[in-house]
Amino acid sequence: MRGYTVFCKFMTISAVVYLQGAELIDDPKGAGQAALPMLVNLFDTNVQITCSRQKDQVDKDIAWYYGDSFISVGTQVISNHNDYSVRKNSYGEIVLTITKISTGTLGKYSCVDNKTQRKIKIVELKIIEKPSIVNHSNITLMITEGSSAELWCEVESVIEYKIDWFLHDNRLDLPVGINGSRLTIVNITRQCSAIYRCFVTNAKGNNSVDFDVIVIHKPMVKIEVNTTTHDNVVTKKTTLECIINAEPRTNYIEWSVGEKRIGSWNKTLGFPETYKPFETRYMLTKDEPTISSEHEVLKLQILKPSKDDVGTFKCSATNIVDSQTAEVELV
Repeated sequence: MRGYTVFCKFMTISAVVYLQGAELIDDPKGAGQAALPMLVNLFDTNVQITCSRQKDQVDKDIAWYYGDSFISVGTQVISNHNDYSVRKNSYGEIVLTITKISTGTLGKYSCVDNKTQRKIKIVELKIIEKPSIVNHSNITLMITEGSSAELWCEVESVIEYKIDWFLHDNRLDLPVGINGSRLTIVNITRQCSAIYRCFVTNAKGNNSVDFDVIVIHKPMVKIEVNTTTHDNVVTKKTTLECIINAEPRTNYIEWSVGEKRIGSWNKTLGFPETYKPFETRYMLTKDEPTISSEHEVLKLQILKPSKDDVGTFKCSATNIVDSQTAEVELV
């Protein structure tokens, strides 16, 4: 069943790490080996990174690198680096200025002690973009009824982001943990079969991934009896309908009366078969599932009703999970 339901129980695991590095470009202790993020936009101009010197250091003791490429010594820029300028500010810090941000100027910058080659500071320029979903669970999950399903999406974003979970197009009103990157459906039932969405947003835009959760369950079987009278004549037409809902679909359905097998349908044969002793008394037809109805129906029409048709009629349906039987008494 693909309809929205409130019978599914959800929980989330909060696993969001917010990265707000706009002010993390200063490293007064001078020990930073991990790259500090600095968030920029393409075509930003005059982006500055500062490097603090020790008291005993002179200008030429400080060098700037872009990756492994040498940019400057002190305030002197190497001639082929036209995207940069270097100066000393009023605090005595050596300031690297990137004149215009482009794809060629993104990446890691290192302020290095020229004498010891110790990296005083490492700064990584990152573009502010909409969030990316860089990894996620399988987009199609076949889960056995009664077990748990875990959906997750791994997000990459250099600025703060939020995760919402949707069932079809309805946002799930989840408790604490709404920002969680993992959604767990506990004690899953067949009503939980649906399309779920991990929807990620930040200040620059959004991204999403859909998951098709299919709950595998044994057939649900019921029998309906339809009797019609034509033109007020005593002759009646009786049809027994075996209505089945199963995931995955059935591979075998059988009608019987008492201990006698009337006929069956199987997936390999593809059409219903009435066994020879009953060919003149009964006729089997099968209705396939449609867009508007997910049920399979194997109909048993009694062609010539008589006292011999009194008894317990049974319909059994089987799929890869299990079998289920329903019965009706005709008197």
